[in-house]
Amino acid sequence: MQGSQCRLMNSIGGASGTSNNNFVHDINKGYCWTRTDERQAARMRVRYLKAVLRQEVAYFDLHVTSTSEVITSVSNDSLVIQDVISEKVPNFLMNVSMFLGSYIAAFASLWRLAIVGFPFLVLLVIPGFMYGRTSMGLARKIREEYNKAGTIAEQAISSIRTVYSFTGENKTIAAFSDALEGPLKLGLKQGLAKGLGIGSNGLVFAVWSLMSYYGSRMVMYHGAKGGTVYSVGVSIAIGGFLIIL
Repeated sequence: MQGSQCRLMNSIGGASGTSNNNFVHDINKGYCWTRTDERQAARMRVRYLKAVLRQEVAYFDLHVTSTSEVITSVSNDSLVIQDVISEKVPNFLMNVSMFLGSYIAAFASLWRLAIVGFPFLVLLVIPGFMYGRTSMGLARKIREEYNKAGTIAEQAISSIRTVYSFTGENKTIAAFSDALEGPLKLGLKQGLAKGLGIGSNGLVFAVWSLMSYYGSRMVMYHGAKGGTVYSVGVSIAIGGFLIIL
């Protein structure tokens, strides 16, 4: 009785120790990536501003419509870079490593079953790839449209006395509202693309159903174990989810 209690306490202690280690690891990971993106974004802001200030006057006449465009570019680009370094890059590395680990574990456990689901990897990659390209293009267009609206607001605020003296408030509001129609339509398209991308997750379950059928045949006629079939199916499904994400 005492021996079983000791084993139970050791198991609980081992589980709590593992959870504590994971907690510390997650904190360190978040801190390191956040610290890295802050440093890189600060350096890029400084270099970007120096590059802009080194340009000749003709550059601002030909390529820059207003000062707000320069300010918006500095702030928005740095925020995008911070988001990529702090979130996208760690998630990408995590997904790639888990994808490779899942498929390696599947082939090591039962390669005959894993090779059945491996050709369907193309069906899982194509929707994610198409969603990524579409989302990037729409995000770029949305940013350009928001820059137009920001330019209108910046010009109106900087010349607020002139706008007020000529009673141009309604005209400015109408122009600003028209400039926001573009981002609204593009946002709806982006939401539709995201919905289609998330809906493509159903392909993973279709592949898993096929593997379950083939796995049941292997259990009945080839002596495979049910637990092994289940673990291989879970590995392939998790790898498919990570590819789509």
